[in-house]
Amino acid sequence: MNRLLEHTILAAHDPATGRFDASRLAKALNLTTKEMADILHRTPRGLLKNPDSQQLQSEMARIVRTIVQLRELLDGSMEYVRIWLRSPHPDLGGRTPLSYLVEGKPEVVEALIYAYEVGQPG
Repeated sequence: MNRLLEHTILAAHDPATGRFDASRLAKALNLTTKEMADILHRTPRGLLKNPDSQQLQSEMARIVRTIVQLRELLDGSMEYVRIWLRSPHPDLGGRTPLSYLVEGKPEVVEALIYAYEVGQPG
């Protein structure tokens, strides 16, 4: 991957507009439309109607930043990212990181990733 683009997930962008696209981001993470809608606090219908809405850009940017950090920790593998998101984690009481994102608590996942970045998990 080009170093200039390491800060993002190319598959999450609409190539025509360059903006994040919720449908493309969901596909990159192997999420359902409902899961992505829950993460973004929207309805599935609304996401499908306007997946690259300007109003969604900052929320999607936060998710992408988190995923990019995670991808970095997991040797650049999006496959590992998808597995990690859906795997029950001992530092989350056996819950999956994805469950916190869907619940609207990305800060829990961000804190866990940060702990691993600085070498202080759990």
